[in-house]
Amino acid sequence: GTYCHIELRTDDPSPLTVGEVFPPIFLNEKDHQSFQRVAIRTDTKNYCASAVFGSQLVSELKKGDCTQFLRATYVAGTGKNQIVGTIGVANLKTTNDAHYAGRVVGTNDFIAPVTTSSGPAKHVGQGNGLSQSKFKGHYLILVWSQFANSGSGSSPTTAQRNDLSQFESDLVADTVNIALSQRMVGSKTTSAGA
Repeated sequence: GTYCHIELRTDDPSPLTVGEVFPPIFLNEKDHQSFQRVAIRTDTKNYCASAVFGSQLVSELKKGDCTQFLRATYVAGTGKNQIVGTIGVANLKTTNDAHYAGRVVGTNDFIAPVTTSSGPAKHVGQGNGLSQSKFKGHYLILVWSQFANSGSGSSPTTAQRNDLSQFESDLVADTVNIALSQRMVGSKTTSAGA
């Protein structure tokens, strides 16, 4: 199939690890932007319901028999251009389950950001930002991003939305996508730093 060894969880039974999918720090070569991981969380109970917001998304995770949902929050940039975001990957039964779960992501259904007790990620999820979903094989990928200094005021401008979208694209490309691509061709990656 399109996703080779990750089309179905039965063909890809090894659980994901934080070290495999979320490096502690990385540099996006294209944008010359450094990303630092500041928080992680793993959910394995109740079909991963505590990793998301929204009844439709919770329902889809249950239908897809979510066995694990790994999340990490990253920070990039400085000053007023500093962006913070949470990326997560859910381990579902099939590609169809991941696809259908991704389709319900929207205003009311999205990833629950992982906060920190201090620093730029302390208020992640409390401001206005951008949310998106992707799927790759039986994995659902969700991302939330916002400017670190954004409050609950106005929505991001078009230019800010473009910056947030680029942050999310870089985050997916340099974390989860690498590990899932390696699994797709049948080679489980091993990374340190969990």
